[in-house]
Amino acid sequence: MKFQKELSQLISSDDIINNLPRIEIFCCAKDHNHFNRRLQQRAINWDMIKLAIAYGKFQYHSQARTWTLLDKSLKSTPYERFIDKLRGLRIIAANYSCDDTLKLSTAYWAYDLRR
Repeated sequence: MKFQKELSQLISSDDIINNLPRIEIFCCAKDHNHFNRRLQQRAINWDMIKLAIAYGKFQYHSQARTWTLLDKSLKSTPYERFIDKLRGLRIIAANYSCDDTLKLSTAYWAYDLRR
């Protein structure tokens, strides 16, 4: 089975991911399509984003919330066999929401972690 299909099947049955807060795209006035364009350019899909938010290492950085998928965050999970393909995925959420909604601004691969 292909990676995307296997990942999608695992995520659809994962209770941790199914209980995530609402996710929205943070749109800048200058570039409304920034987030979706970056996802396509970097071969990142919504299943990967949900996985990073659920299992990634959470940090605050420059008044933004970040989640990074590390090897140790995926160990002993059903996603352990995908460590090589998911390592280094980083999600950035703007800190502008007054409720529990996550407003995602960008997603990228931290190549220093991918070695």
